[in-house]
Order: sequence, then C-alpha cells, then structure tokens
Amino acid sequence: MTLSPADFAVFAVVIAALITDLKWMRVPNKLTFTFMGLGVALAIFQGSPLDALLGIVLAFVLMFPGWRFGGAVRAGDAKLLMAVGAFYGPWEVLRACLFTYILNFPFGLAVLLFKGRLGNVVPAVKAGVSRGLGNTDVPEPTLTVVPMVPVIVGAVLMTRFTGVLKWW
Repeated sequence: MTLSPADFAVFAVVIAALITDLKWMRVPNKLTFTFMGLGVALAIFQGSPLDALLGIVLAFVLMFPGWRFGGAVRAGDAKLLMAVGAFYGPWEVLRACLFTYILNFPFGLAVLLFKGRLGNVVPAVKAGVSRGLGNTDVPEPTLTVVPMVPVIVGAVLMTRFTGVLKWW
C-alpha cells in the first residue's frame, strides 16, 4: 500500500493531537483548524474541494451527538475528526467516525475500570442526556475525562489500513 500526502498529514495531526491530549487533556484549535485549512488547500490543488468540505461537515454531523448528549466527545476530538475529513473526504471520515464510536466504548470502560470510576457511568449518561435535552435542573455528576484521541488514532489507522466497514 502506498501512502499519499494526505496520509502523512493525517498521521502528523493525529500524533500531535495525541501528545497534547495525553499531556494537557485538550486538542488545540490552532492544530485542528490549521490542518482543516491544509486539507481544503490540498483538495483544491487536487481538484476535489467538495470532498474536503463534505468530509468536514460529515465529521461534524457524526460527532455532534456525542458532544451534545453526554459529553463522550469533546469539542477538540470532533474538530480533529473534521481535520481528518478535510484530507480523507466523506467516505473515509464516515468509517473513521464509526470506528471511533465503536472503539470508544470498550476503551472508555477500561479507563474507567482502571480509575475505579465504572459505577459512575449510568448516572453520568442519564444526566448528560437530560442536560442535552434542555433539563438544566439535573445535578452535574462527577465526571472522569477519558482521553479520546488514542481511540481516534486507532480509528484512523483501521480506516486507512483495513477494509473493515468499507462498503464501496
């Protein structure tokens, strides 16, 4: 398999995001927006800017529910996948987002188990959904932040190097 310029850019952004997420528990806007812009610029150069824009929009649409309802997805994680979408387009970012959700569940449970916080999962999900639906009277549960970028790295690698979930 031959790696493309888009692959090198995507690997660079996810590795940089992995470092910042593990060190500071955040993915900087400067990183994600810069790479979104680079992805669009590359797509314009290659004659496919619509693919880049559709990749960004689809990643946003797919990650928004995870951010809005329950907070499993943080804003930086969503913007990171939007940057991936700028390089890979809508079909590959669809797979990357699906892999992210699929892999996040067992990874999150393992982290919570390791931190002794597994019992907080159901109350946190109930509160997150309630707040997402506009009920502000629900008390804020004590949350344990689970870094999602390691999952995104795995999802991107599975997207690029396997045919799993590839229906086209």
